[in-house]
Amino acid sequence: MKAASSLALALGLWAVGSWPAALAVVPGLGVFGGPLGPALVVLATAVAAARAAGCDQARVFTRLGDLGPVRLFVLGFVWLAVCGEGYATRLRVTGDEPHYLVMAQSLWREGDLDLGDNYARGDTKEYTPAELAPHYGAPRADGRPFPAHSPGLPALLAPVYALGGRRACVLLLAAIAALAAVEAGRLARAFTGSAIAAGAAWGLALGPPLAFFGFHVYTEGPSALALCAALRLLAAPGVSPARAAVAALLASALPWLHVKLGLAAVVVGLFALIQLGGAARKAFVAVAGLMALGFMGHYQRVFGTPTPFAIYGGAPQDAAAEPLRALLGLLFDRSFGLLPFAPAFVVALGGLWPTGRPRLSRAQGVALAAGLAVLLPALFWRMWWGGQCPPARFLVPLVPLLAAAAGQRVAAGGGLARWFGPLCCAGHALVGFVVWRVSDLLLVNRGARPTRLWAALSGPVPVERYLPSMVAAAPSDWIVAVAWAVGLALLLGLDVAARRGSARADRAFSPLLAALLALALVTFVDLAAAPVGASPTSEEGAP
Repeated sequence: MKAASSLALALGLWAVGSWPAALAVVPGLGVFGGPLGPALVVLATAVAAARAAGCDQARVFTRLGDLGPVRLFVLGFVWLAVCGEGYATRLRVTGDEPHYLVMAQSLWREGDLDLGDNYARGDTKEYTPAELAPHYGAPRADGRPFPAHSPGLPALLAPVYALGGRRACVLLLAAIAALAAVEAGRLARAFTGSAIAAGAAWGLALGPPLAFFGFHVYTEGPSALALCAALRLLAAPGVSPARAAVAALLASALPWLHVKLGLAAVVVGLFALIQLGGAARKAFVAVAGLMALGFMGHYQRVFGTPTPFAIYGGAPQDAAAEPLRALLGLLFDRSFGLLPFAPAFVVALGGLWPTGRPRLSRAQGVALAAGLAVLLPALFWRMWWGGQCPPARFLVPLVPLLAAAAGQRVAAGGGLARWFGPLCCAGHALVGFVVWRVSDLLLVNRGARPTRLWAALSGPVPVERYLPSMVAAAPSDWIVAVAWAVGLALLLGLDVAARRGSARADRAFSPLLAALLALALVTFVDLAAAPVGASPTSEEGAP
């Protein structure tokens, strides 16, 4: 009966989404008159069919968790490799991608990062027909220009680019993203001992936004893998010296991938010093110490000073104290936010919400601290959105940790966990949609301009009308963002009540509640934030 009512609700929303009389009263219903309407119907039908077959989400995620890391890696890699092949062969590189690739070319062919000869020869024509304006940072100590991007990813890609160019690099990044999803599942199992948690964490991590960076050439996928794997290795009981050394290598790789991840590497290092003892601690300190010396030595040799901020010529000019705008944007922004593109992460936030018990273990506390260390630099970065890039770029290193929290919440059951399966499936469907429509450039987000993805999913009323653009942050965008934040707080509060034993709060998590929240949000925006007929922000807010 519950599955049938969900299907009826989806059909009803689709029907009224194109009904002029209904739109005259609640214009926001028009978002369901486009592709979102039939997508909801398909999702509700799939859920109904699964329930009719006796295949509930607990059984599905338990079976996934029991598959083991090797089979989960193969499944994830095949999915991301197919997506990446379809994407990379039909769309040229965008944003920072060509700059990482030209650095990889130079490392492989000349063994240096002096890119002048690469630009002069037109090496970039191998992956983009456009003339590429160099991304240079501060000059070297001898005055020559130097790339503004960290060398870790180009060093990783250099031999792979030599084997197969950009397509081979995409396959490597797909494998890295698949490994990161596996590590998320293993971390969730380490925290809970539950196969359900492991399967749920893997399923969430494999979707957006990490999946988008499985076929875009950015540092975020490798960063996610390195951080999660280092924490999992250190959290295991009886860590051997070899495991400690590997964890040290992974943690030390973080600042090589991007300077902003240095704080997270420090948190992992402190955890190792507390957690380990004897030979394992000595192995970690030795490897981490050598890596730190090499890192500082690189900057000393190139810039004449051992600080990594030398690449910016000192304190980063992009630092800005607008953490609230950045936080709202990272969560809700229509182009760069996490939740519009991957709503299942609301369950992860539920897993982080305190209920008083059970208490966090030391490893869980350190995972939370490492996550905050990743988040903090982004909150004080002027370009917290990441430039021209897929959504939630600077949150991707957190994905495995958030997925493990979501897995823990799903294993506990009830409340928000009831929505996890459908929301997770919706995220994977979105990945397939953007790859299928690759020529429409649905993931090439452009500052504060209208987002192509929401245009492709819009009906009589634009979807993005009900999503804020915190890049430009007009007054109406602040109102919409606060409305989303209030709705999220209500959901999390209701979930806390459900976990504390309120049967009424637990039963409230139904498709009807989701529909009522959506209706309340669009109605509020129509009345308070964006007059009917207003066009989305059109100015460009990022390069």
